[in-house]
Amino acid sequence: MLAVIVQDMNSATVPKYSAKFRKAAAGLRDTQLLNIFENAFQILEGILTRSIPFESDQENRTKDATLDLLLKCLSFDFAGTSADEASDDTGNIPTSWRTIYQRQDFVPSFFTAYHEFPSSLASKAMECLVQIAAARKALFSTEEERSQFVTRIMQGIRDIILASQHLSDSDCYNGFCRLLQRFRTTAPLNEIAEKQDYMAWIELVAGFTQKAFQSSTDACYYLLSFWSRIVQSMTYYQKLEDMIVQKLQQITVELTRTFISAYLESVPTRMEELLDDPLENEDVLIESLSMLGQMARCQYEKSCAVLLDLFDPIMAHYEIFMNQANMGTMSGDELKEAMAIFEAQFAWIVYVMACFVGNRPPYMNIDEHDQADGELTTKVLLLMEINQSLVQSNPSFLSYKFDLAVIYFFSQFRKSYVGDTNKKEVYQKLNQVFGIEEESDMLNAMMRKIMTNLQVWGENASVIQKSLILFDELASGYSAVKNLRKLETTSLVMQNHLSNEFAFFDHDKHRQNRMLYYQTLCKILFAEDSSEQEFYEFIKPFEVRLEDLSMLNTMEEYQQPQVQGALQAIFRDLRGFIEPIQSRKNYSLFFHWFYPDYMPVLLKGVQALSPDSSTHVLLKFFVEFVTNKSQRLSLDVSSANGVLLFRDVSQILCTFGQHIITRQIVDESKKYPVKYKGVAACFQMLAKCLGGKYINFGVFWLYQDKAIQEAFSIMYQMMLNIPLEDMMNFPKLSKAFFLMLDEFSAEQMMMDPDMPPEAFLYILEACEQGVESTDSFVRTHACSVINNICTFAIQQNEKAELRRHTDEKNKKNKPIQGLWLLNYFSQFPQVLPRLLSTLFGMILFDDNNDQWQLSRPLYTLVLLERDVGPFFASKYTNQVILQQLPERREFVTKVILWKEVVGHSTQKTENNFLNK
Repeated sequence: MLAVIVQDMNSATVPKYSAKFRKAAAGLRDTQLLNIFENAFQILEGILTRSIPFESDQENRTKDATLDLLLKCLSFDFAGTSADEASDDTGNIPTSWRTIYQRQDFVPSFFTAYHEFPSSLASKAMECLVQIAAARKALFSTEEERSQFVTRIMQGIRDIILASQHLSDSDCYNGFCRLLQRFRTTAPLNEIAEKQDYMAWIELVAGFTQKAFQSSTDACYYLLSFWSRIVQSMTYYQKLEDMIVQKLQQITVELTRTFISAYLESVPTRMEELLDDPLENEDVLIESLSMLGQMARCQYEKSCAVLLDLFDPIMAHYEIFMNQANMGTMSGDELKEAMAIFEAQFAWIVYVMACFVGNRPPYMNIDEHDQADGELTTKVLLLMEINQSLVQSNPSFLSYKFDLAVIYFFSQFRKSYVGDTNKKEVYQKLNQVFGIEEESDMLNAMMRKIMTNLQVWGENASVIQKSLILFDELASGYSAVKNLRKLETTSLVMQNHLSNEFAFFDHDKHRQNRMLYYQTLCKILFAEDSSEQEFYEFIKPFEVRLEDLSMLNTMEEYQQPQVQGALQAIFRDLRGFIEPIQSRKNYSLFFHWFYPDYMPVLLKGVQALSPDSSTHVLLKFFVEFVTNKSQRLSLDVSSANGVLLFRDVSQILCTFGQHIITRQIVDESKKYPVKYKGVAACFQMLAKCLGGKYINFGVFWLYQDKAIQEAFSIMYQMMLNIPLEDMMNFPKLSKAFFLMLDEFSAEQMMMDPDMPPEAFLYILEACEQGVESTDSFVRTHACSVINNICTFAIQQNEKAELRRHTDEKNKKNKPIQGLWLLNYFSQFPQVLPRLLSTLFGMILFDDNNDQWQLSRPLYTLVLLERDVGPFFASKYTNQVILQQLPERREFVTKVILWKEVVGHSTQKTENNFLNK
């Protein structure tokens, strides 16, 4: 029962008001948890000394319950962080636990339990040891106490390796490997190395690791982490004895050899027995091999020599095999099976080489290491050439695993060597074999591989995506993109970017990849001051296609499947192209090329395709088109483009909105992709226009232009067409909605007296839920909307009071205009109290980091509620005060700052309220 209580109080999910829950959890932590742990440990000692009598069926149940409780206590979130934020490396045991951690029998008792209990229980004892080993150094009162603790852990690890107790059990084995990793994380290398018999201890761990690497278990990850941290520490601790340094260098080279050779030897077995292929999960593979690369840096030249020693025989075997294949001495099945093995081995070796090169320390320039990296790069390029020649003769030998490995290698080479002109040594071997003398030559080799992948891997989204990510990375560095722009390969791509040779254009699965492709091309085009001629040459293929579409006249023509596909492709590509543009000059080139000449194509497309999902691409393009990021969309004072642009926005909103509000979707899984995705784009479009600061909205109101009222009207209709629950449950929709509301309520909402009362109620009810959202973006904008609305209502009320006072003084009795917002608050009297109670609850009872943000709308709410309704805020806070303990009531009364909310709203009174 105690274990259940501790677990519940340590839950990762917390109730609505997390501060109350965390306060209760902190109370358990500070007053009871240590006593619970000490009692459980006392029971464990009694079990180990056999001083507690048991019936035959009780002993194992008691052992299990005791270890379960001990583990839950040790795993408690002492720092009060969430499970996502808490580190898995260092424990946060409070100093009040110091006494029990410093006991002579504390650590040995858990090791004894591990040895004496059956495997099913020993694994829990090991989990306890994993938590104990994470104890931070500051927990111990003296260096001697800490030293004794470390020694006991090391002795326990030694005994387990020597006895091999329970290591045949997978849970115990994995737990022991985690213990090694966790212990090394919290115990610095110099602290371990100074212990007696350290050399013997580290040799035991190395021997255990050798056996683990040979078996290729999942626990190898923890052991790689252990040794990589050892090597990382050797960089910082320069006072290690030479004998220890030499021993560690020797061990890491041997472990590198064992790890690589074990995998290479296991490839045929993996394929024969259909075991999991590490190459199928690149992220996990890279995480493990990166630690191997760090480990190899301990004695890098020898580690590279080991890698090449293992690579060369496979390469020689491959050449012999290919000669036999060319002579026709083997069957098709034999050839296919052997090629699959070579493919896996070569791909894996290339990943290893990539991690070796990618772990080059940026602060260390060692010529011999750079030369070794040049050797590895030469081998990769050699493999790539052989593979390309093989594929040219027989396309069936295309290997996506190998090509993914090569792309990853290039990305690591870029990280370590591209952009630094001082790293000449890496090109020595490359120059001898391939004539690659400098960075530009290497960039050209990378570009050729990227372009080849784009041409042949149209059906493989992963290869295309990784190739384009590398392309984008190459175009992101300041000097690299300038060198990239000068390459012949790059020039050919820029001149033929819509070429039919790029197979990935033909598949719908590459929608996002197409955008990334054009984002990268945009960076290259504008890497230097481009002339208008260069821009128009690049954009010419789009111009031709848009001209063809502009010749279509009827909606039926636009609704043809091939036309729909062409519209989506063009506007998706153009959206990708304009996304990276920050410069006003560069964006002006695109803006004046597209607008207004090709705007009719977009308008007709929206009209013809609405409300089909294919319209979303067009809507998202226009959202990006009207986005004024970095003030790139700057229009002249005399330009009418701002007004004309918003008229087009209004037309698009009305066209799409009138269709989408009639569409009923019952299937929950289709609501967002079919309906709400387009509505979210409309909200974003309106938000970007309202906040862009390039449209003179006053012109619309002055000349009674219907475009603005029609835009707001359809916005209300789309908003009211969405149940509030759905509005809050779809993150992208709710973010777009609250961003739009924030921009709308800042000014234009106050200009529109035709807002329906149900829209007003919906907005404030949405804000009530918005301030409780766990998404800080939504919460921030919801608070801003409330503050904007209440501030305007207060100003309306103050003007009305002043007008009323003036009329009474002049003995006039004219009706006061412009009080529509105050009338809505009177029409819905429940709104203000609910908003107040919600905000008070968030501020008083919830643990959050945006108290100031929540206080802004609270201040205006209190002022408004005081003026237009019964002073609910005072009643609410009086109830809060009465619910406090008697000794805390005076303090809480002082904290609630009603004395700051007096008189009229001024900047000074607001600042006083917020600051206090």
